[in-house]
Amino acid sequence: MSDTKLVSVSEIFSLQRPEQKPRTKNQLWIKDVGYDEAPWYSERMGLLELEDFLEVAGERIDYVKIATTQVLGHPENWLKRKIALYQEHSIQPYLDHGYFVRAFRLGVVDEAIEAGAALGFSVMEFMNTFGDVPESQLRKWRNRARDCGMSLIYEHHPERGWRKGVSDRPATSAEIIEGAEPFLEDGAFTLLIDHEEIEIQKDSAADVIGEVVEALGKEQVAFELTSTKEAPMTWYSNLLDYFSMFGTDCNVTNVMPSQVMFVDPLRYGERPADILFKRYPELVKASHNKETN
Repeated sequence: MSDTKLVSVSEIFSLQRPEQKPRTKNQLWIKDVGYDEAPWYSERMGLLELEDFLEVAGERIDYVKIATTQVLGHPENWLKRKIALYQEHSIQPYLDHGYFVRAFRLGVVDEAIEAGAALGFSVMEFMNTFGDVPESQLRKWRNRARDCGMSLIYEHHPERGWRKGVSDRPATSAEIIEGAEPFLEDGAFTLLIDHEEIEIQKDSAADVIGEVVEALGKEQVAFELTSTKEAPMTWYSNLLDYFSMFGTDCNVTNVMPSQVMFVDPLRYGERPADILFKRYPELVKASHNKETN
């Protein structure tokens, strides 16, 4: 038997490992739809699949959005087991803004906060309500969530994310910061910027959103990818755009499980084979932009 010291595959190929958790940059937040696949998704995540998935990918993931349809439609004991499994891997599950919106429409936000905490959620996401909810009431709900042991996320949406039928108007950096400040002052740890806001900013996105990042710090901002429900491959273009505009260490959210192992190689500069661009011609422009910026 050879006396040569064995080296690992990681050492041979100089593979980079994720920074240890907790981390404030390079964060990756995923979306878990459970068994709510039809008609938009094909990424089943039951408990057996999840346990195996986390053994492979758990070190790369920081937070997980448990889809609201899953919270409302799956058995509570099963949800508690799923939440606990994520937490065993130092991944914090959170209730997304859709949960808050549904509760608001029914007039049961306080009860919904308490019910979410009882399931084991330690994080809840709120969103901008465009004056429909007084700041005094929002503060009471933030306090209720914190009293229930929850941390807070604030997500900024264009107005059409709150009410239907309104025209798109890009927000200014001051408006985004102004909306986030009361939540940040009450302990929210992240301003999450919805992908639709970045889209309607168009060529101004790097400047406007960049001013937000400069004001708040990269550690307090996260950028949402477009869901595969809306477009099958736009998430890839989003990643290249975000890494180009905000740095490869920026925090990204709404990553589907099948995309997780793809994100870090993209951060480190790797790019997929040409077959991807042949199959999805819309990605060629994003690739070109990345190479020329």
